Amino acid sequence: MSCCGGGSDPDARKQSKGIETQLKKDRKQNECKVKLLLLGTGDAGKSTFARQMKVLHKEGFNEADKLKFTTILKSNALVMMRHLINGASQKGYQIDQKLMPMAKAIIDAKELTPEIGGFIKLLWMDNGIRKMHERGSELSQLSCQSEHYFNHVERISKEDYIPTDEDILKAKMKTTGIIETEFKAGGFEFTIVDVGGQRTERRKWLHCFDNVTAVIYLAALDAYDLYLEEDENTNRMQESLKLFAEVSASQWFKNTSFVLFLNKKDLFQQKIKNEPLSKLFPEYDGGADYEAAISFVKQKYTEVFARDGRTLHPFVTCAVDTKNVRKVFDSVKHILLSSVLNEMNLIGV
Repeated sequence: MSCCGGGSDPDARKQSKGIETQLKKDRKQNECKVKLLLLGTGDAGKSTFARQMKVLHKEGFNEADKLKFTTILKSNALVMMRHLINGASQKGYQIDQKLMPMAKAIIDAKELTPEIGGFIKLLWMDNGIRKMHERGSELSQLSCQSEHYFNHVERISKEDYIPTDEDILKAKMKTTGIIETEFKAGGFEFTIVDVGGQRTERRKWLHCFDNVTAVIYLAALDAYDLYLEEDENTNRMQESLKLFAEVSASQWFKNTSFVLFLNKKDLFQQKIKNEPLSKLFPEYDGGADYEAAISFVKQKYTEVFARDGRTLHPFVTCAVDTKNVRKVFDSVKHILLSSVLNEMNLIGV
């Protein structure tokens, strides 16, 4: 029997059909996978958004998560009050002399104990500390969620403290490396890739650029009067605009959908009442009008977006608000899945 007659061999045909079936199956599985890459500068809310996906599409935070964030949140409360105490001293805001021994104890404390938590609670009511907090934009290390830590410090400082979902969503934790969150929704498998936004972390981004369905770029609306933690001479919003222009023009993403989250709308709405947006953008003449300010910032990002025939999908968000994130992500899913289905030739056929 000639070895060239393998084409009529039933076993060979069966094996060939099996390979073809597996290839079709693999191709279908790949088509049903959606990879979303979260990009933006540090402290824009990328990690908070990724955590919201665990709340909305998985079973929330497990015991290991809560244990990790217990340590992080205790540290957040202690470290943020230290920033305010040191800042008040440097800026000339007077702290009540009766509270100075407590302030020193907070500076020297190695961990947040119930006693130190009590001291922080008292310091938080001091006029000098409050005035420094109002000028928080002058302290690059101060978290925008510091008020939450101080308002709940008595609970956070307890020895048996277990974080709530809200606590975890408001925790400040610098992202290093690459963190992936996977879940299923609408018949598709989603992978959310969260990478650090600080300059030193951006060199790692290249490892995440393959097979990206969409880039979700997060920009903090309240960053217009803030400066980078890693470079106190660079305005955060200017850095964000520059980075957005660079990312959207990258050859890696020439066929990739772009979603823009203008995040921290709650903080922005309060801030523009006292801190004019015109400080950064002299041409802005909308004063404290929230809608005018939002429209102006949105236009700034739209202007630097490298379109190349693509559409930018902007949303105004509050990443710590689960209801808002659910509503926004439902809209994003509809946009992206329609695009994916079009590519699969399942629409209009």
